[in-house]
Amino acid sequence: MKRQTFLKACLLGAGAVAAPLGLRAQQRTKVVVGGAVTTMQTLAAYFSSTPLELYWKEENLDVEVIGLPGANVALQALQAKKVDMVPGTHSALFALLEKFPDAGLKTYFIHTNALNSLPAVLDKSPLKTIADLSGKTVGVQSLANSQVPMLKALVQQAGGNPASLNFVAVGEGVEAAHALTTNRVDALALYDGLYAGIEGEGVKLRELAGDFVKRENVGFNAGLIVRQEDIDKNRPMLIGLARGVAKSILFCQTNPEAAVHIHWKVYPATRPRGMPEAEAMRKSLLPLQARLKNVERPGGLFGNVTERQIAGYQQLLVAGGQMKAPMPAAKVWDGSMVREINNFDHDKVIRQAKQWKA
Repeated sequence: MKRQTFLKACLLGAGAVAAPLGLRAQQRTKVVVGGAVTTMQTLAAYFSSTPLELYWKEENLDVEVIGLPGANVALQALQAKKVDMVPGTHSALFALLEKFPDAGLKTYFIHTNALNSLPAVLDKSPLKTIADLSGKTVGVQSLANSQVPMLKALVQQAGGNPASLNFVAVGEGVEAAHALTTNRVDALALYDGLYAGIEGEGVKLRELAGDFVKRENVGFNAGLIVRQEDIDKNRPMLIGLARGVAKSILFCQTNPEAAVHIHWKVYPATRPRGMPEAEAMRKSLLPLQARLKNVERPGGLFGNVTERQIAGYQQLLVAGGQMKAPMPAAKVWDGSMVREINNFDHDKVIRQAKQWKA
């Protein structure tokens, strides 16, 4: 199927997963957000359901969130002006910009700062460092998953031998947990939300790390990606979108249980079925809380990033073969709106979160 035909089909089908919006106020600016997954899971509450339910309307925006099958399709939709913003991963953005240097796409707000896809082992595993993975078998969602080249880069940076890694597709959840606990694999290369789901089944994990992936060295994992022309011409809209996310981060950090209830309301299909309310909440909270640990405020500002973090992230992509060469930070990042985005009443949001009732 041709790229444009496929993209059109995805967008036409996206209405089935669009979030309910209620009556639209005519004076609000219409914005379409293209998610990189067809269904927003609870770990995405702070950049999907919570701002949709609580904050984007406050910013005079009429937002529709549609789900698209993957980061590449979402970025193609953004480039084609079918959506106005993509909360996407930067590995996909760098790949697109290498292929199409004049694509005119750029991030202006970071929604996931830290590298959230470090390898993990059983808590009792003898493996202690990323370099220890040399010669080991590692489970991934699929062999086409981005964690494969990322782990190779991590092992290389740690002084190990990436060519000695053996990758096995293990899926996620119970299947991945079984592969690890039965010693079919020595480690997993997934990401924060999936690890949380495995631990929710009673399997204790431990992430492997190293000085080179400390948060001050590697950041810029994912953010709000937009067109350069909107940065030039539609800054109030972009500030409103990102401010809604910033408020939602604070809300979710203050009262994650409320955020889960809101997410269930906006996306009913994400609520676990066939179990008591308390257990459904526990299972839904885990991935959100795991993700929020990777959402930080560099310099005290939501959505911020340092050039050092951008450089460190690119270094990993180059080492893993996902990029040919680093790009200037200005090619992918515009932080000129971050301070204005953070200009809101933080105490008011905290009070709102604490007082929220299901």
